[in-house]
Amino acid sequence: MKFKLVLLVVLPVLAAGVVLHTLHLDVLLWQSWKLNRQQMPEQAFNLGRYRVDIEALEVQGIDDDLSALTFNSDTNSLFGVLNGKPVMVELSLDGELLREISVKGVIDMEGLTHVEDDLYVIAEERSQRLILARIAADTLSLDLSEAPGLTIGLDQAGNKGFEGLSWDGEEQRLLVVKERDPLRLLAVTGFVDANPGAPLNISITEIKPAASPRLFMNDLSSLTLHDASGHMLLLSDESRMVVEYDAEGAPLSLLGLWRGLAGLQASVPQAEGLAVDDGRRLYIVSEPNLFYRFVPQDSAQP
Repeated sequence: MKFKLVLLVVLPVLAAGVVLHTLHLDVLLWQSWKLNRQQMPEQAFNLGRYRVDIEALEVQGIDDDLSALTFNSDTNSLFGVLNGKPVMVELSLDGELLREISVKGVIDMEGLTHVEDDLYVIAEERSQRLILARIAADTLSLDLSEAPGLTIGLDQAGNKGFEGLSWDGEEQRLLVVKERDPLRLLAVTGFVDANPGAPLNISITEIKPAASPRLFMNDLSSLTLHDASGHMLLLSDESRMVVEYDAEGAPLSLLGLWRGLAGLQASVPQAEGLAVDDGRRLYIVSEPNLFYRFVPQDSAQP
């Protein structure tokens, strides 16, 4: 009798979950169709034509907590963080672990972006602290206990704080996404390029895209700003999508990260980092240790 009672309780919940999943996927497909069929400017990524060519590759040497991603054109490699233990990693463009860098003086690293040369910015999620770090070609350990930092207190975020960073080289500003409750996209100027010993002139503004920044996104887990076009890509883990915005903040195109979309054999489980290389290939890392690469269809491997 108990067995039958459990079935009666559980089955409606499972059915509701299937319905919600189907409804969300229908909305995503509708939005994708609506965006990707519009006339694209020449510099657009046009994410509807992207297909996965490296899917769910387990990065050897990393067991868990792979998060954040940034591309360094000088090294032609990717850098990320492990948010469970204080470690930064360097990855090849094929998802091979090249280097581990132990980091002291940080807690709960979630965001990372390359600025120029050997300069990077790290974001701590819970404290909402931004930290400058220098990583040379031979760096294997960092002590950031006394590194320049900026703490921004917003919304008593807890575990829903800063998730992603991207450096805007054209505007010389740091772009920061706050995960949720509420979703925020911030522009920070005066911190990265501050002169030591000189008075600080920090400016923090919230960016509001022309259309709703949510676009059915439940959270924001990463972003990347493409300097050449001025276009921004926003990543949502919970909604499993990447959305392209133009320089004016209007949505242009959408890449779905659900099974069956963009050639994916399975949905991306927990997308935490996003980067773009010089050839406009897209890279996503997902916890626990999964690596994805997406390329425009006309350059995808058969």
